[in-house]
Amino acid sequence: MNEMQLVGIHRIDADVSVAGELSPEQLQQASHQGFKSVINLRMPKEKGFLPDEPQIVESLGMQYAHVPVNPSSLSGEVIAQVCEHVDQLPKPVLMHCSLGLRSAGIALLRSGVERGMTVEEFLHRTTAMGLDFNSRPGVKRFFVDYITQNFEQLGASNDEHE
Repeated sequence: MNEMQLVGIHRIDADVSVAGELSPEQLQQASHQGFKSVINLRMPKEKGFLPDEPQIVESLGMQYAHVPVNPSSLSGEVIAQVCEHVDQLPKPVLMHCSLGLRSAGIALLRSGVERGMTVEEFLHRTTAMGLDFNSRPGVKRFFVDYITQNFEQLGASNDEHE
């Protein structure tokens, strides 16, 4: 599968790629490129939300999950809920939101669990994707705090055992 043909798609790992807002045409392209599932993190009231996205996705032979993630109320529980959907759906999964910040942040957290991802790695990867977390300081703060509290400690304990 070559998901980079679809503009704005960023591969996080073998299971998950992320994007911002998707059109029906882009969903069709995603299906042609081999994605098996779509997770929509957008709130229903967001500008550009596609109310018929479930029908579009399913008509293309992909599975669909909608997990509305309010950028102002991100939490560990929300991260766990999204990760559970990723784990249960057929892979590869295309996860999206409006700008790609929520989807990339959550997918990177999921991918970084085993390794003890650092804040620097997280920010480097999101910057390389062209994502500007500085435009959403509250969202950035949540991800930085989450990594600091959960992953960097894991990485330090893993280092001690090597």
